[in-house]
Amino acid sequence: MLAQLSCRSFRNLTDTDWHPGAGCHLLLGANGTGKTSLLEAIYLLATTRSFRTSQPEDCVRWGEESFHLRGEFENTERTSLEVGWEPGGRHRAVNGSSTTLASHLGVQPVVSWTAADHEVLSGQPAHRRRFLDQGVVGLKPAALGVLARHRRALGQKRELLSRGGRGLAPWNEVLAEAISELVSLRQQYVARLRVALGRTLTETGEALPVIDLRYRPSIAAEGGAEHVLARLAAVGAREREEKRPLLGPHRDELEVLWGERPARRVASAGERKLVGVLLTIARGRLLEEAGRSPVYLLDDADAELDRGRLEALWPLVAGGPQVFVSSNRPVVWEGIEGATRWAVEGGKVGPAQGSTHGSETSTQVSDK
Repeated sequence: MLAQLSCRSFRNLTDTDWHPGAGCHLLLGANGTGKTSLLEAIYLLATTRSFRTSQPEDCVRWGEESFHLRGEFENTERTSLEVGWEPGGRHRAVNGSSTTLASHLGVQPVVSWTAADHEVLSGQPAHRRRFLDQGVVGLKPAALGVLARHRRALGQKRELLSRGGRGLAPWNEVLAEAISELVSLRQQYVARLRVALGRTLTETGEALPVIDLRYRPSIAAEGGAEHVLARLAAVGAREREEKRPLLGPHRDELEVLWGERPARRVASAGERKLVGVLLTIARGRLLEEAGRSPVYLLDDADAELDRGRLEALWPLVAGGPQVFVSSNRPVVWEGIEGATRWAVEGGKVGPAQGSTHGSETSTQVSDK
């Protein structure tokens, strides 16, 4: 749980110390007032990456040269995380000391659904593979090692193929081990996520088509590394001819189905938003079951959802251990209970009119 957030020169957030507390938090305000940047700061602190940009320098407030984020998280113990950027590069710390990325990611898992995540349902397969791997690492931060080994070996193979393909055998052996592990991790994760998604769907009480997930690896992992190596050898001639790797996790697909058909082809914008929120809840519940209580982040949560579906989803959302939801339509939330309301205006966040809560607060927060 995020107990305290400090932002310095981040986006157009004013320097702030914010103490949100447990439970569900509804961030209300017009577009451009800071809601998304506040969620981005939480996400970046927990994951070391932004969901809006791959360039950390983009997060520096206009006119400044660096940014710094610090958060206090309370789970089994109180832990501080820091992430920042300056012209010399990015830095991160756990309890004031530099550490491995896996250790940083092990402190506070987050699950989110933002504008960037829409590509999971409507974009290219790479977005769905990234979604898969985020889930795998969320449950097992040590899986970063498998991903890193696969990425390095695949990069070396691509380089060799671009130069004719000599010397591939040793790298195929390394790849075979990494592919076998990674595909197995992805299969296990999808199997568990399907079950959690099914339960979540049932709890909505909505009469909806079947929503399901199907993982389609380009190489099956059941035969182990030896089987994978044999498959790689079998396509070696074609790979040399085409000068690119043809099999492996970089070619896998995750299908998100809406009524037995790919959601990206048949689901409306509102239906895709519904699927996205359900997936986020299901991902979070897997983490809770594993003893890793997540922070939930839902940006523009009510966009594309009618009031009926919002009311059906809300009990599932509000029941999370700590949830941050943003919206630019306060009227939609009238009569919906179970959240501390915050007004975000002119780059500052403070208790919304009529909101009551017991948390220590700071109102000096602003946003792009």
